[in-house]
Amino acid sequence: MITTLRHLFVDSWAGRAAAFLIFLAFIGWGVGDVFNSSNSASPNTIAKVGDREISAETFARALETQLPNAAQRLGYQDVAHLPAAARQQIAREILRSLVIQQETQLAAEHAGMSVPDGMIRDEIFSIPAFHNAAGQFDRSLMNQRIERMGLTEKRLIELVREDIISRSLLQGIGASAHASSILTNLLIDFESDTHRLSVLRIPFSAHKATNTPSEEQLRRFYDNHPDLFKTPEFRHIKAVLMTPETVASTIEVSDDILHKLYDMQARIYNLPETRSLQVLSFTDQAKAQDAANSWKNGTSWDALVKANPSAIPATPEKARKSDLPNAELAQAAFAAPSQTVQGPVHTAFGWVIFKVTDIIAPHHTDFAQVKDQLRHDVQQQQAPEALQARLHRFQDAIAGSSDLEKIPSDLGAAPIAGTLDAQGMTPEGVPAPIPGGPQLRTAIIQQAFAQKALAAPHIVSGPDNAAYALIVDSIRPGNVQPFDNVRSAVAAAWAEDQAKHLADLRATALYTQAKKSGLSVAVSGQPEANDLWQNVDVSRAKPDSRLPSIVTRNLFTLKPHESAMYQSDDAFWLVTLDGIEASAPADRTTIQHGVEGQYTQSLQMDIPDAISTALEKQWPMTHLNMPLFNQVVTSAQSNNAQ
Repeated sequence: MITTLRHLFVDSWAGRAAAFLIFLAFIGWGVGDVFNSSNSASPNTIAKVGDREISAETFARALETQLPNAAQRLGYQDVAHLPAAARQQIAREILRSLVIQQETQLAAEHAGMSVPDGMIRDEIFSIPAFHNAAGQFDRSLMNQRIERMGLTEKRLIELVREDIISRSLLQGIGASAHASSILTNLLIDFESDTHRLSVLRIPFSAHKATNTPSEEQLRRFYDNHPDLFKTPEFRHIKAVLMTPETVASTIEVSDDILHKLYDMQARIYNLPETRSLQVLSFTDQAKAQDAANSWKNGTSWDALVKANPSAIPATPEKARKSDLPNAELAQAAFAAPSQTVQGPVHTAFGWVIFKVTDIIAPHHTDFAQVKDQLRHDVQQQQAPEALQARLHRFQDAIAGSSDLEKIPSDLGAAPIAGTLDAQGMTPEGVPAPIPGGPQLRTAIIQQAFAQKALAAPHIVSGPDNAAYALIVDSIRPGNVQPFDNVRSAVAAAWAEDQAKHLADLRATALYTQAKKSGLSVAVSGQPEANDLWQNVDVSRAKPDSRLPSIVTRNLFTLKPHESAMYQSDDAFWLVTLDGIEASAPADRTTIQHGVEGQYTQSLQMDIPDAISTALEKQWPMTHLNMPLFNQVVTSAQSNNAQ
């Protein structure tokens, strides 16, 4: 749930637009308290966890900031258009994040966790919103911004302390998770096991008919396959399309809004120095020193981790100083040179050795550099909602324009016109220029050939959130061409059909034998013996590009020594699974790294969620005022709609 909230409320431009207001709770915690100043305290309590309370004012402030962002993420520009069920669900998730925050603090108090003053100071100094144009911490700027938010310096320190505790408790435990060797090996076996095949390709073209067709045969073939010798039907259409892309370009976004968005995303555009590390943690100093010596003498990182199974490895990528789990490691890591083994360093969690693998210098992006991108992001984010809001006007315009000539230009509807066949090709043999993606293009073509000529236009809801209307102006029917005009084409098509038939007969005969004795025995002494591919090794991780998709999709369902026959566009394929073997050690090692990394990452994302669930059981809510909850949600919607 925490990960879901983080993606919903932070990882889009709409979520990041509130980043300035919730920078102290960037990872998803502390949202309510950021807005809970002494000036806005309320005696009303929405929920109570232990001896901690969540006031109606705290909840209202969180809703006020996050409800519009969540609505935009779901495609609604205005909170007023958000369905009641969705609004209630978002409000419940926001409240739950506030509850988890309180439960995390209770767990930290119970465990006796504390945060050194130096770490709090470093965290505050690293907040981009408090940096001046030179990228340096500016106390006066900090005072201005926290005063604007209704905070005092004392309250700021309390919030940062709580945020560090929450982050360390949940993220720290999650980061220590590693993949189970049993399940990892099962996944590796599934991906890497090699299926050894015998394969024979029988192309249609290898079985040309030796006889010359009679006139009667050609005419019979012509009569039986009229569609092969028919000119395509062409239709001339006029259409008007509304897609998110066509609407987006008509949405006006003022520079004032863009400046505000830029300021709110200071964390993105004012990046401090970040570093990528390889870290190995030990409980014993001597073991840490031995590992450091081995590393310095050329042992690879993978070999070092394998040689020290009791140590805890970590590889943070592009980490800020404040992202590292403890102050000692952060201080040492950001003072160390690149590509040099460091340590052992004593930390609160034991002894660590590490290497800085990459350093990215601080980076500042000017407003002018991102202005166009910000405008594009806003337009794209608002486009689906704007399209829905304009649909009624679009429908009215279509209803009042039988020829689609009276569509207002400010709707963002794109007009198109032209002649095309059922495959979307023009008479010149090129694809018709229809806007939108492949699915929308296909839908418009299908509608053009399903709609009657001169039928009144009507709105059609298409894929990709698009809407369109079209008129079929005229139809040029396709006609079967006279036999004498296409005689050579008939002869060629007859020959191709005969070749395919002969190839089918030959493939079926060999397949019948292969089912009894295997493909190698079936083709032994036969003309196809030299075309047999033997020892073709295929795994899910390493498919053979020579095999068509019809074969690749089905070969893993075969049992050892089982044979099968498949048809591709130009050939028949015979396959026998000769056996299944373990992959080569080098291939297995490569796959292992990928599987372990993905598995570990999944665990590290899931564990904090599981911990939050456990905390809810240990410190459940002892009070929930649902009438007050509903009242605040209704009030927040009204305030946002104004």
